[in-house]
Amino acid sequence: MTAPRRLTPGARARRALALDALAALALALVLLSLAAGLGVVAAIALPLLVSGLLWIGAERLLRRRRR
Repeated sequence: MTAPRRLTPGARARRALALDALAALALALVLLSLAAGLGVVAAIALPLLVSGLLWIGAERLLRRRRR
């Protein structure tokens, strides 16, 4: 059985940098997919919210004028 090889500090730093870069890439892909999904939902939900609030405001205004 052979003894494990010792890593130089430079090799250890490169390996850590590679792992950090892969983790950052994975995190960026997840966040971009979530942000894109939230953007689509917001693009649909915002006009619906505004139209619903305008509808409620118009109904209340009509009720006040009828009294």
